[in-house]
Amino acid sequence: MTVLEESVLEQIEKIKRADILVGIPSFRNADTIAHVVRQASIGMVRHFPGMKPVLVNADGGSTDRTREVVLETEVPKEVSKIVTPYRGIAGKGSAFKTIFEIASRLGVEVCIVVDSDLRSITPDWIKRLGWPVWQREYDFVAPHYHRYKYDGTITNSIAYPLTRALYGKRIRQPIGGDFGISGKLAEKYAGCDVWDTDIARFGIDIWMTTLALNEGYRVCQACMGVKLHNDKDPSSDLGSMFCQVCGTVFEMMRTYEDKWLSVKGSTPAPVVGDEIKEEPEGRDISLENLIDHFAKGYEELSGYWSVIMREENFARVTDIYESLDREMLPFSAGLWARVVYDFAVAYNYSHIDGPFVVKALLPLYCARTADFVMRTAEKNSFEAELDVEQGAEVFEALKGYLIQRWNQAKSQSV
Repeated sequence: MTVLEESVLEQIEKIKRADILVGIPSFRNADTIAHVVRQASIGMVRHFPGMKPVLVNADGGSTDRTREVVLETEVPKEVSKIVTPYRGIAGKGSAFKTIFEIASRLGVEVCIVVDSDLRSITPDWIKRLGWPVWQREYDFVAPHYHRYKYDGTITNSIAYPLTRALYGKRIRQPIGGDFGISGKLAEKYAGCDVWDTDIARFGIDIWMTTLALNEGYRVCQACMGVKLHNDKDPSSDLGSMFCQVCGTVFEMMRTYEDKWLSVKGSTPAPVVGDEIKEEPEGRDISLENLIDHFAKGYEELSGYWSVIMREENFARVTDIYESLDREMLPFSAGLWARVVYDFAVAYNYSHIDGPFVVKALLPLYCARTADFVMRTAEKNSFEAELDVEQGAEVFEALKGYLIQRWNQAKSQSV
């Protein structure tokens, strides 16, 4: 069943076929989207000569003239525009579904999706995300960009190390938001039955990456340089994104159990293009807010934590909580990996409701992020990156702990 409006189907019929498509999901992005539209359109024409380009804006019901801005923005004459509200539950996953169905109906070879609030996008971004598909026959191109040390803390502490440890591929930005895919993978995504679930919200990026890694598609990373976009302090922008990303990762552990249980170690996914090194611009972060979230979480959830976590892990978390009125004890990488693994097992094999398990992990993520902020306060983003890598290595080293707990919980649930 199509999610496309009749007017969009008529536009597709008029265009008939295209070779390359750039999709831009949006929601109240009138102040930034014109720049993205211009750069993406120029990039398609400049770097994919002779290919028929289409730009699609799938909007989530903006009330700030986002769609009007897209329509009014001048683009090269070769570029056809499709601007439409998306149907389905609120979230960029529903926008992706619209983009992928249009790409599938037009039979494109290359489908690229970029965020609508990108300030650092240039026409070269389209080349970097699209050329590996067009010229080197990759199916999924993840972005590989430099971010400020406190930008992308969910990626750094959960999505990257857990994806790497589970599936054996180092995809540095598995929830990057900007990516390139082949036409056949766009068709595969469009045909899946996840679009009415929570995955179609913030969980969509990690779902796409995980499916590509486990279903035999060729995956690489593209050097993008620095990513600058509208973002919030990770100490305040909590809740839904964290829960949906983690919930999706934990959910897919059941789907691909037969894959990850046998994976040992990891290898880097190929990185295409020249690395661009420059220090990203900084942003504020409130260490006090992070610690406060953890303290309140302990006071409200410690009874559940004591059930979810192994006894020694909960005891260590208690020590950290009791140290807050003096000087917060370190939340080590080893403790964090074991805690995440405890929660992954509980999500899948305990009597506690899965969404609640993920929500209960959030204050512990705040504590681990606070520890990261304190340890890297005097480091630049490149130096802090070494800390992220070391943490990911610990997730790999402790995978045996996960497997033991997983198999034990599974056997007890039968």
